[in-house]
Amino acid sequence: MTDKELRSLGKTDLLRLLRKREEDIERLGEENRALAKRLEERALILENAGSIAEASLQISGVMRAAQESAELYLESLRSLEAEYKLRVESAEAEARRRAEEIIREAEHRAAARETLEKETVESLRKDFKARMSQFVRAHSELDELIRGSPILTQTLSGGPDDGKA
Repeated sequence: MTDKELRSLGKTDLLRLLRKREEDIERLGEENRALAKRLEERALILENAGSIAEASLQISGVMRAAQESAELYLESLRSLEAEYKLRVESAEAEARRRAEEIIREAEHRAAARETLEKETVESLRKDFKARMSQFVRAHSELDELIRGSPILTQTLSGGPDDGKA
């Protein structure tokens, strides 16, 4: 509206126009507040988006550090496992060596014991033979009895059953 048209209006029309302008101002104020609120919300969203991006980067760094720590830990475990395997292999080799030594010692002792037993048996057999011959000579009637028995004759004369097998 121009100035001329405004001057031609009456008080009632001017009041209505003023009232309408106040309503427009009030409505525009409400719109302005709503737009300001939306702008604030968007700014908060953008701020949070920046925070989320930063948090994502921080989490990524933490995850990278965790991965590196896990890899170091696994490498440490592998090293310990290798060291443990070497110890086990060394202990097994030592146990095998010691077992072989014990077996050789036992075989040596067994051979010595077997030799001693053979010597003892032979000595006892000779002693028995000598005593039996002495006993038979002392008792002449037994001598005649023994000469009649082929088994006793072979035993006393050192025949096939004399234990030298």
